[in-house]
Amino acid sequence: MASPASDTDTPGHRPPPRMTRRGEEKRALILSTAADMFLEHGYDGVSLDDIVKACGGSKTNVYSYFGGKDGLFVAVVERLCDRFLEKTEKSVDVSHCEAAEGLDKIAHSFLQSLLEERHLAFLRLIFAESRRFPALGTAWYTRGPAATCAYVAAFLDSRQASGTRLSASPEVSARLFHGMVLASVLHRTLATGVRPDDTEIDALVRDAIAVIVPAVDAGAPSALPRKR
Repeated sequence: MASPASDTDTPGHRPPPRMTRRGEEKRALILSTAADMFLEHGYDGVSLDDIVKACGGSKTNVYSYFGGKDGLFVAVVERLCDRFLEKTEKSVDVSHCEAAEGLDKIAHSFLQSLLEERHLAFLRLIFAESRRFPALGTAWYTRGPAATCAYVAAFLDSRQASGTRLSASPEVSARLFHGMVLASVLHRTLATGVRPDDTEIDALVRDAIAVIVPAVDAGAPSALPRKR
């Protein structure tokens, strides 16, 4: 294969369908190293030479796994989005929760992760670079907000199937919940640099639940003060 002429190539390149365990480990190391470096220095502040120097291997590995710097950047975004969602999926069990209680747990779990400085730096990077790299914005939206809404919608669909009444369909309710809670808190924090305190977040989540789950079905959890 001819050597690429630059650090960039077609975004969204995927690794070969068959890869050795050593290859998978190398790919994961490149992703992890690149994520840290992109978050700290931005896209333009990091070269493939910098990444290879930090994690070993060669630029050939990067081109083989990701197609170039642009493809690596998109893969980093997908990986970070997946990790944020996985964190909530693994740490919160809402399978036996009523709708209000489950939404409360989901919201607080997501916000705990989304308001971490690492994630805020990640969002700043996305917003700064997505205009230049449309594939980046698409990857973030698909693996971020859209995936989060799908997760919430699946939970609400299961509750609706068990008899819970919702103010709208699970899909619409999930989009409303995402916009009222997650997006509003993140936008405020990114714009002002000030995170809402626990009391404000509790009130916001409670109000969002009241909109989505009719009061007769909401139950007590959303109305009770949270234990710290």
